Amino acid sequence: MQMWHGHLARVSWAGRPCHEGFCKRLSEYLKMKINLRNTFFSEVKRTLVESGEFKAETFRYSTGVDALKVSNSRGSFTILPFMGQMIWRCDFDGRELTMKSIYAEPKDCVKCFNESYGCFMMHCGLTAMGNPTAEDTHVGHAELPIIRYKEAYIEFGSDELGEYVAVGGKAFHDMCFTYNYEFSPRVVLRKGAAKLDIFVTTKNLKDLPLEYYYLCHINYRPVNGSKIVESPLAKKPIINHEVPADYHKPWADATNKWLAVLDKDYKAQSIVGAKGESYKPEIVNCYFHKPDKDGWAFVKQVYPKGGGVFVRYRPEELPYATRWIARTKDEDAMGMCLPATCEHKGRLYCQAHNQQRYLAPGESVTFHVETGMI
Repeated sequence: MQMWHGHLARVSWAGRPCHEGFCKRLSEYLKMKINLRNTFFSEVKRTLVESGEFKAETFRYSTGVDALKVSNSRGSFTILPFMGQMIWRCDFDGRELTMKSIYAEPKDCVKCFNESYGCFMMHCGLTAMGNPTAEDTHVGHAELPIIRYKEAYIEFGSDELGEYVAVGGKAFHDMCFTYNYEFSPRVVLRKGAAKLDIFVTTKNLKDLPLEYYYLCHINYRPVNGSKIVESPLAKKPIINHEVPADYHKPWADATNKWLAVLDKDYKAQSIVGAKGESYKPEIVNCYFHKPDKDGWAFVKQVYPKGGGVFVRYRPEELPYATRWIARTKDEDAMGMCLPATCEHKGRLYCQAHNQQRYLAPGESVTFHVETGMI
């Protein structure tokens, strides 16, 4: 059997023609993998490969950032295969799901993701987490959001769950005498599905334990009138008061007033666009969900006219469900559930509160998050 231009080609088996039934069974588990190269990308959008209802197109933003648009019958996601494997845009069933921002295109970031923030999803960590304090030495959310990938690929295949297309790669980060790790994300879109499966695997390549942190930063667009519906809580959420002291005073006063409401009743946040709400510049709280019998927890934004979006994760893997909401004219984001290994307050805070994790030499860990349309 061979895959050729995304189609299954029949060949002989041991010198004999392939039997129809055998070929069909064998084809169910075939894969076609294409290793991506910078030469595949240009300012002109081109179809790289088509297979059934799946399509992959390469292009380059005017900012010079390479992008891969992957589609099925329900919608698409656009991923930056060499810069963080960030998902820049995502749409299903005719609806753009990504947060609103001032950036129509991703910039080629040099120091930090904030140079061009407005993605649908980015990986955060791994040697630190969240907003650095004055004493921290790392940038916001550390190196993963814009880390450069030495290897990137797209894969078409079929498994016990059906046909799929996946995009993944490998990034390496090292510092002599300190750390050396491999980070391998993979995003899977299945036939007829309006959701993404996001897998991340980290392997410690150093002969020392690796101290690590991780957060999956998923940024939906808020829809006024929606309800936030979620798994039962294991304990009360953490309501953080983090409005900058020098922030525009009318907005700061409004957000601090809203935080005081949430201190008394955090469920007031469950209505999107509620009277009196203020998320300027942002609010970052932390929730702790109980897993169901299969080990999963969820958070949904249920639209007022039906449908909506969800994030599903395993609290045993990622126990901190960060909720990041920003609602300004320029940034409108409903990060209703950012599954994480820790809080978002910087490496030193996490260390002081025993939220760091470790991988032994040669050890690896994998996390799985699902997200998309209800």
